[in-house]
Amino acid sequence: MRALLTHVLYTLVWWMFRPFNRLISYRSAPHPLPEGLALDTTQPVVYVLSNRSWTDYFVLARICRDHGLPLPNRTGSNFPTPTRAGIVYMPALLKARAHHDALMQLIETGVATKSFNTQIVPVSIFWGRDPGTETSWFKLIFSDTLQASSVRKFFIMLANGRSVFANFGLPLSFREVVDREHNDATAARKLIRALHFHFLRARTAALGPTLTPRAVVINSLLAAPVVHSAIAAASPSLSEDKARAYARKCAEEIAANYSNAAIRFLERVLSSIVFKRVFSGIDVRGLERVREWAQEYEIVYMPSHRSHADYLLVSYSLYRSGLVPPHIAAGVNLNFWPVGALLRRCGAFYMRRSFSGDRIYTAVFRAYVDSLIQRGYAIEFFPEGGRSRTGRLLAPKTGLLSMVVAAGLRQRQRKVLLVPVYVGYDRCWEVGSYAKELRGAKKQKESAEGLLKAGKILGDSYGKAYINFGEPIHLQAYADQHLPDWRNGFDADAPDTPEGYKHFISQLALEHARRVNAAAVANPTSLAAIALLSAPRRVVSHDELVEQIGHLVWLLKGHPASEHQYIPDTAPRSVVDNAAPIARLSRVPHAWGELYGVSSREAVALTYNRNNIQHLFAIPSLIANLFRTRLILADEYVVTVVRAMYPFLRTEFFLRWSSDEIDTVTRSWIEVLVQLGLLSRDGERLRRPDAGQTEYSSLAMLGRILSETLERYAITALLLAQQPHLQQPLNRERFEEDCRLLAERMAILTGRNAPEFFDKTLFKGYLNTLIDIGLLSQNEQQDLIVDQRIVRTAERAQELLSDDARQMLLQLLSRKHGTAPDSPSGAS
Repeated sequence: MRALLTHVLYTLVWWMFRPFNRLISYRSAPHPLPEGLALDTTQPVVYVLSNRSWTDYFVLARICRDHGLPLPNRTGSNFPTPTRAGIVYMPALLKARAHHDALMQLIETGVATKSFNTQIVPVSIFWGRDPGTETSWFKLIFSDTLQASSVRKFFIMLANGRSVFANFGLPLSFREVVDREHNDATAARKLIRALHFHFLRARTAALGPTLTPRAVVINSLLAAPVVHSAIAAASPSLSEDKARAYARKCAEEIAANYSNAAIRFLERVLSSIVFKRVFSGIDVRGLERVREWAQEYEIVYMPSHRSHADYLLVSYSLYRSGLVPPHIAAGVNLNFWPVGALLRRCGAFYMRRSFSGDRIYTAVFRAYVDSLIQRGYAIEFFPEGGRSRTGRLLAPKTGLLSMVVAAGLRQRQRKVLLVPVYVGYDRCWEVGSYAKELRGAKKQKESAEGLLKAGKILGDSYGKAYINFGEPIHLQAYADQHLPDWRNGFDADAPDTPEGYKHFISQLALEHARRVNAAAVANPTSLAAIALLSAPRRVVSHDELVEQIGHLVWLLKGHPASEHQYIPDTAPRSVVDNAAPIARLSRVPHAWGELYGVSSREAVALTYNRNNIQHLFAIPSLIANLFRTRLILADEYVVTVVRAMYPFLRTEFFLRWSSDEIDTVTRSWIEVLVQLGLLSRDGERLRRPDAGQTEYSSLAMLGRILSETLERYAITALLLAQQPHLQQPLNRERFEEDCRLLAERMAILTGRNAPEFFDKTLFKGYLNTLIDIGLLSQNEQQDLIVDQRIVRTAERAQELLSDDARQMLLQLLSRKHGTAPDSPSGAS
């Protein structure tokens, strides 16, 4: 009788649900669903729902039907079959033994029946994606919860039916799990426990921790010991009340006001208006790995920073894939009306560009970062500190990283994962303003007026945006290896850090930058930019461009920077066709074949794209460059030159190989070049192709990729070698400016419209590398002391230049110093 009543009630609810089912809008993960699950069609399937709910069951049935998955069925006391999938509710599995029902008996019977096997697929259905707060009665009624009654579930469905997310766990072999245990009862308990933890972790990954009201967060910051200490140590001219009021003002300025409703609103605006009109697509890689990490670790996302779109794209992609968006560290310059309040409600917390010397602000900010880590919120920040104006990855800043790492190591509840994220574009919408800033124009301050002007980007197409999640750093494990005594050196409340912590953070920041670049995306526009900008006059025939891009693609395939490196389009002709309209290439018809060219103005924009992936070709380009003026070279000579230049390349391009590995890496690159026909073996030596061969033009193009970089190296070395008194202090700031001015003059004389060629930060990096390898030293006044060996370095640097570049550079130096142009050390 009871079974009959249950069946009648089920049928009634099913008919009532049918009109609503058509209106429900859902997303599911993994994506695409059938391929992501990879179910074995010869084995039965049992779906496990996280809570007992017929509405969840009906939604699951619809998703399975839409994606061609086995349909769930109420099996009763029967085993599922390959043609009839079963369904189990997790609450039934968690009941005590005294409350056995048919479902639990089915599990226990399956354990005891050795011939039975099935694929267990845990499924979590989330209505509304709200993690919950202790706030209004409205949320108490309409927010999804595991304890919702049937009546409340009806209201939840009405309120959140347009925002349903279904998370499918990877299939688990029932027989493999139970056969690992000798006792059937133990096997059943362990299976249930594993499913229980899976659902808890899946909920945390999708919804995040329960939200704390902002007022409570601010009060907790003011009560933090580190803030109390800062207030007590405030200047005698500042009373305790004023210091406390200032601390509250800092907390109000910093703290986010996370709102799921605001996130849903922004997601709809971005998907329906902004991203739909600006980008032809958003290509995201590695999300399934992130989903797995989010169920076990607290994640800190650390993306490259090239555009204001970066943080919107990362949060948008995570949210649409069913992961909770992170709290984002944003510059206080973005806190303007009306954007500031919206971003704050979407998880942004604001930080000043500099707060050294402001002890109270520093303490409040540190306490806020600690609170985010302690509560288990995902965090996102940009280690570069600002957007890259050149397209290269900038040297990381370590202030916020130091705070985040310290907070992660102080808490012992959950392991922390630092995730590098490469963000790239077929065309970056700020590239025009970046070029102006590199020429000396003042950076435009973010404002509502600027936001309105920026609306013009909606009328243009910028191709695709790309997000690639790289190889993460397991923070605690990394600290075990590089900061062994950290467990004894951190106190939960004290701001002190263990000895060697500053160096540890510097090395961690560099390692992260290398992992970002190792996950680079070689998109069509960047590949076309590499080839076109390496052409002598930025013009090349269509056939030659296709051949060169083909060689670039095969170089990346033959020696990838890492397993996470990504090439969206590997067909050379398709790359050219896709890049041409985005890069605004000019087509010149000709009787012997169509030509492709790029104007001076567009070449500046393409320089940005080239710099995004230039590091991927740094080693093969240096090798190819050696053959620009030489026909035959010995392998050992090539290896020796690369070894000598590698410290500079590694500093500028954040390359992942250590100095100990570079000889092996160089030999591996040589073999790839030989396989592609760009070099050949001539006995024990290497030979370049003859000038009439098609491979010659590709080798020449490859060598020119690093031409500007090698010219900057030579500028630095030659200027140092021509100092009138070597071993005497040299004002570093003035010398960096001399390097910049010489590069600027050279760019003007050669007709280069590339302001990034004389970027002062690049020369600063070269000097740092010369200090690291011992050719320069720096005294307490930050003046440089030059070693005599720099003369030999300058001579080697000249050997890497083209004849025209070497002649021009020596002429410029001779006119500046009044020395003979053929001697780099004539003034010494």
